[in-house]
Amino acid sequence: MEETEIGEVGVDKHAEEAHEKAQEEKHRVPCLRGLAVSSACLAVIAAVASLKSGHCANEALLKQSQATDQWAYYQAKGNKAATRLAEAEILAELHADPARVATVRGDVEKYQREQEEIRAEAQRCERESKADMALHEWFASVVTLLQVSIGLSAIGALIESRKIWLASMLAGGAATVVFVARWILG
Repeated sequence: MEETEIGEVGVDKHAEEAHEKAQEEKHRVPCLRGLAVSSACLAVIAAVASLKSGHCANEALLKQSQATDQWAYYQAKGNKAATRLAEAEILAELHADPARVATVRGDVEKYQREQEEIRAEAQRCERESKADMALHEWFASVVTLLQVSIGLSAIGALIESRKIWLASMLAGGAATVVFVARWILG
């Protein structure tokens, strides 16, 4: 009979350990679920921020390309103005019809006025490009911080540390606030 009792005690002990382990798991599972859900949410925000970052970079390149085109156009108008000015001076030296010289000088003034409009447009495109590039950098930084947050969350899950998970949530929350603020403020 003693063998049976010893066996029963051993079974009871294992059952009790299993029960305790189940109770521990029961308390741990909600934490792991929260960790998984929060990590997934951070990943979604990171994906959207990444798209926004890429969009801003593309817009910055487009605006810089437009600025470059405007500066080339500005230079072309300057070349036309210089050519027409030289033509006016040559005509004046040759004692050409004063009306003809005045027309050519009028063209020079027209090209110079157009140059000022073109300069303003080129500078506007450059400002917009810089603003879009600054937004790109903000969003890229947000993506990086979100990735760090997701990494911390994974570490928290692996070593079962609620503190590390909470740290990851703080970092992710800060990144999310910056993301939303930059998107709204543009």
